[in-house]
Amino acid sequence: MPETAQRLRSANPGIPGELVDVASLSSWIEDADGDLQISHVRVTGDGSVGEDFGLLDLSGSRVEGCSCIGCDFARSTFSDVAFSNCDFSNSSFSEANFTRCTFASCKFTGADLSESVLVRVELRDCTFAYASFAKARLADFLAVSTDFSQSDFSEARQKRVSFDDARFAGTSFFRASLDGVDFSTCQLSDIVLSDAMSELRGCSMDLFQAAGIARRLGVNVKG
Repeated sequence: MPETAQRLRSANPGIPGELVDVASLSSWIEDADGDLQISHVRVTGDGSVGEDFGLLDLSGSRVEGCSCIGCDFARSTFSDVAFSNCDFSNSSFSEANFTRCTFASCKFTGADLSESVLVRVELRDCTFAYASFAKARLADFLAVSTDFSQSDFSEARQKRVSFDDARFAGTSFFRASLDGVDFSTCQLSDIVLSDAMSELRGCSMDLFQAAGIARRLGVNVKG
C-alpha cells in the first residue's frame, strides 16, 4: 500500500444498523410523491434501465446487488453510502457529489462522472473502464485493485489520492493534476498526456514505469 494511503481521511460512512429494505428505487420515489431525499434504506436487487434519478439525495444507506444500466444520476448527492456488487454501466453521474462513500466489487463501465466531486471515497475491486472523470475533483480518494482502463481523467483535480494495484491502460490524464500521486504499485501503459507531459510533475513511479516514460521522450534507457 502506498504511503499516501496512510494520510487519507477514511471514507467510513455513517450508516445506522437498522435500515428500511427497498427493492425498487423508482417505486420508492413514486410512493413518496416524487421526494428525492432518501435516507436510512437498504436498496437490494434493484434492476433499472434508463431511469431518471437526477438530483437524487441518498444518505446513510446501503445499495447492494443492484443493476442500474444507462440511468441518469446527474447532479445527485450521495453521502454516507456503501455500494456493493452493483452495476452502473453507461449511467451518468455528471456533477454528482459523493462524500464518505465506499464501493466494493462495483462496475461503472462507460459511466459518466465528469465534473463530479468525490471526497472520502474508497473503491475496491471495481471496474471503471471507459468511464469519464473529466474535470472531476477527488480528495481523500482511495482505489484498490480497480480497473481504469481507457478511462478519462482529463483536467481532473486531486489532493490526497492513493492508487494501489490499479490498472491504467490507455487512460487519459490530459491536463490533469497528478502531483503527489504514487503509481508504483499500479499497471501503467499507453497513458495519454500532453506533449510536454507536465501532468507527471510531482508523481511517483517505479523504475520500469519511469523508463517507459523516458522512452516516450526519446531517451535511450540502458542497464
